[in-house]
Amino acid sequence: MSHERWDPFFEDLEQQFAADRELARDELSNEQQRVRIAGLALRERLSAVRSGGRIIIGAASGAHRLRLEAVGADWIAGAEDDRAGFVVARIDALDSVQFDSENRGTSLAGGGGDQLERRMTFGFVLRALARRRVAISVGLVRGGQLAGTPALAGEDHVDLAVHDADGAPRGSEVREVQTIPFRAIAWVRTNVRGDAGAFSPASRLGSASLR
Repeated sequence: MSHERWDPFFEDLEQQFAADRELARDELSNEQQRVRIAGLALRERLSAVRSGGRIIIGAASGAHRLRLEAVGADWIAGAEDDRAGFVVARIDALDSVQFDSENRGTSLAGGGGDQLERRMTFGFVLRALARRRVAISVGLVRGGQLAGTPALAGEDHVDLAVHDADGAPRGSEVREVQTIPFRAIAWVRTNVRGDAGAFSPASRLGSASLR
């Protein structure tokens, strides 16, 4: 058999080998990507798009269209375009998160945030709001909402002085005080944007404990 007859055969072999090698490389890359995504927590995805990223969060007590502003150890915070305050939501209490088309892919890159943010818990935020006597609305995991002012916040619960949303925690306006476990809370919403100081950098550094 002449060299002319063998040349196309070897060329075909080389092309097939190159194609198989490229396919194996793609399969390995895809498998590595699947393994990486399998270990990706929702908090990491949210942290990756937090700088003004648009999301919709859903819970039994209501949905919120947020411009994401902060991500803590177990919570996110964001502003709503049609409201003055901030929403702080427990990540584990959310029924759903909808990323916009621009941020869905970005979220898959994941992000941890800085060391301080990863230590700031939902309880830390509630205790900061209680210190400031900030009026809040509370969305419950099982549905329904309460309005009032946190009187104190413990390790895993908050005492809420219940009053009208536009009221104040004065004796004449407080109807009752309810002790609510954090695990029963899906989100809290402040009434004014200035309440974001509860999780501002200055507030974080001024606290002895971030738990």
